[in-house]
Amino acid sequence: MHEQRLREQMSLLYLPEAVQEEPESIVEQDWDYATANTKTYTHGFHAYPAMMIPQVARRLIRLYARPHETLLDPFCGSGTSLVEARLAGLNACGIDLNPLAVLLARVKTTPLPVDHLQATLAQIYERYWQLQSLPEEEQIHRIPRFFNIDYWFAPAMQRELALLRDAVLEIPHQPTREFFLVAFSHTVRECSYTRKGEFKLYRIPSEQQHNHQPDVLAVFLAKAEANIAGMMRFASEVKPATWVQVFQADSRQRQPIPDGSVDVVVTSPPYGDSHTTVAYGQFSRLSLQWLGLSDEEAKSIDTRALGGRDTSGSKRIYQSRSLEDTLSQITARDKRRAKQVLAFYDDFALCLEEITRVCRPRARACFVVGNRTVRGVKIPTDAILVEMAQCFGWRLRDTFERRIPNKRMPLQNSPSNVPGEKGETMTREHIIVLEKEV
Repeated sequence: MHEQRLREQMSLLYLPEAVQEEPESIVEQDWDYATANTKTYTHGFHAYPAMMIPQVARRLIRLYARPHETLLDPFCGSGTSLVEARLAGLNACGIDLNPLAVLLARVKTTPLPVDHLQATLAQIYERYWQLQSLPEEEQIHRIPRFFNIDYWFAPAMQRELALLRDAVLEIPHQPTREFFLVAFSHTVRECSYTRKGEFKLYRIPSEQQHNHQPDVLAVFLAKAEANIAGMMRFASEVKPATWVQVFQADSRQRQPIPDGSVDVVVTSPPYGDSHTTVAYGQFSRLSLQWLGLSDEEAKSIDTRALGGRDTSGSKRIYQSRSLEDTLSQITARDKRRAKQVLAFYDDFALCLEEITRVCRPRARACFVVGNRTVRGVKIPTDAILVEMAQCFGWRLRDTFERRIPNKRMPLQNSPSNVPGEKGETMTREHIIVLEKEV
């Protein structure tokens, strides 16, 4: 009976058709990709803040990498560059502090048979309805207790999400279980009271909450089916001899990657500390709490990210005239903010030191960076990066600039969190390509 109901529900779901992309010329005049489909293959599995679009990663790999080389993304986020590496015949290593990012990157780069995924989805559906038949007290007992769950989820959503999560967690095969946990994470966000289209945690107004009654199972089924369609294309085109390793780790620290083993770096590092730029931890918190991470761990991601600690007593391992000039201007307006900016670049220098260790001579490193504004002062991260990298034995090879189209950010924000104080968000990115000297 439930299998028949599943088939009926599936017939109502939208399954994306295979995308026919126009051939991409490597000598295109711009890097904007304003009209490009950024959700092909597994790239559309799950939203994530400030994602590098696949077209940029793909083009950098075509320009600066060769098949069978090893790519590193030390700030891999949800794994865009890692997916493109496998499709291009490269091996890849990714590093990220955020457990949700690591889960997404691992799932998006792991090919799985589509028939197996479809069969497992039917099992999840059947098990969900079995759990629905349990006594109400037992269903309620399955709801996790974490900080502010009642603030973000209606009671009915809590019960249905708990049953769905338990049905997914019963899957014995880890890669398959993680595949469906990604769809579950998406469902958590869609069924919460969070404002849609934003990455920071803001709750919809109370007057809208009564009408917010999504069908948990339908949301999950739609996302799972869409992801299966994306996996079908990825699994058919991925180069089977390649491998990907994703580490939940801190790129400021030494990683289990041998000296001189990386040929190319393709990455989009954070633009600044998470408290005043992109709040990766806030975006991930509800999903991670539903996936079993402790409140303390889920809430500490932004604090543990680059620039989240005071580095005033640390020894400088780099020099940058551009950074010194910028800090002088910010200090004149706000000493505390200047210290936060310095802390970010101090931490970034530690990452550059580790990147240098694992890269071989003549390795290429491609950084997609944005120049943020603090207290009305534009920070030239592109120039600062080049000057810092020279201290570690890198030279500038190429630079490109791209407009950021269709940003999911307002034209203005409040980086200082002071009511009424606004600043422009970034509309352009710089692509800095470095080469490691011998």
